[in-house]
Amino acid sequence: MVVAVVPRFEAVYCDGWDGGVVNPLTATVAQARDAAGEPYTVVLLLDGRRYAVLDLSWVDGYCCVSRFDTAGRQVSRHVLRGAADGELFLCRAFTWVGPPGVGEYEYPHVAARTSTTYRLSGERTDVIEPRGDLGARHESRSEQPPPRLPIPDFGRWQDLPGLGGDAPVEIVDAVWHSLPVRTATRPPWRPPRPLQPDGVEVLFTSGAQVECYDRELRLSVHTAGQLRLPSGRLIAADPSSLDLGAKPFSVTVPPGSYPVSVSLATFADDPRHSRVTAARLEVGARPAVRWALALRDGQEPIDLGYREFFGFGVDAGMACFVDAGSIDRMQDVWRTLGGLVEPRYRTIGSGDMVAWSSGWGDGTYPTWIGYDTTGAVTCFVADMLLFSTPDDEDEDEDAV
Repeated sequence: MVVAVVPRFEAVYCDGWDGGVVNPLTATVAQARDAAGEPYTVVLLLDGRRYAVLDLSWVDGYCCVSRFDTAGRQVSRHVLRGAADGELFLCRAFTWVGPPGVGEYEYPHVAARTSTTYRLSGERTDVIEPRGDLGARHESRSEQPPPRLPIPDFGRWQDLPGLGGDAPVEIVDAVWHSLPVRTATRPPWRPPRPLQPDGVEVLFTSGAQVECYDRELRLSVHTAGQLRLPSGRLIAADPSSLDLGAKPFSVTVPPGSYPVSVSLATFADDPRHSRVTAARLEVGARPAVRWALALRDGQEPIDLGYREFFGFGVDAGMACFVDAGSIDRMQDVWRTLGGLVEPRYRTIGSGDMVAWSSGWGDGTYPTWIGYDTTGAVTCFVADMLLFSTPDDEDEDEDAV
């Protein structure tokens, strides 16, 4: 009788992997993080070498499983996200199969690459790149629900390596290992927590004082005029780029005219210097109690990583609100104006567009939707990110 040998993996706990084990954790600390849903990493060893890395953050409904070959090259990565029913579903899968003798850093670029993306709606997209970055790209779509897994208990990760085709394994805590170890001030990875609306209400509080780059600014709120929305489909965009595929937000409002206000920040030590911090389209009279990122059709929050957001691009220092049905006409009107808006905001035409200067200038900016206690839309706020600062010195917001 043949007895199958179940591979034994040894688990090492830490803040993450970056050329070695970063900020090692004891099993007790890792288990406490797991129970609280906080981020941590499990490095699985097979015969003393790194075989897989599990980046876990249950509070974010996130799990990333990376597998490596004997040369230390990444051969697969599977990203799972949390579904509404509490289970995990496979969101993305990547595999690399490449030539021998290629180093771990070059390997993902030259190896044959296959990526699969699943949507909870049942849409599957496969992309095959036989020569990695160097050759053709073949894409196909089909209908297939994503594979699902229950969130595993601590130490019960046997099914996760199986996403890459592995047979059942046994996992035990490592007693000792020879992996390189180092300490760092922050983990080498972050869970996918998109940029959040921080202090949006303060932006429209006249007289409020804020600090920016060690300078004090005072906020003031100004009426910019009424915006006509005959279709109820709002677009936020660079007015000089309306012909480049500007799309409305998926959340609509009843057709009509809505007041727009602009928040200005004036430097206390230079009253002649002011910047637009945000523009707000008022939809309802109730105050906002909840904020959400304004999305366009096809945009999914689950695609956003740490401090990322979907926004509108600005390449000429100006931004605007305009109705989706008016963009063809208003792009011609904007050209006749020469792109100049003075003062820093104004209503154009008979309320068909409201334009303003975009904070510090060119960039990409999010729009937040405010909801009242009944769940009704109360406003749209285009945030110029004037006071937004990164969590770390080497990080900043990332637009998608």
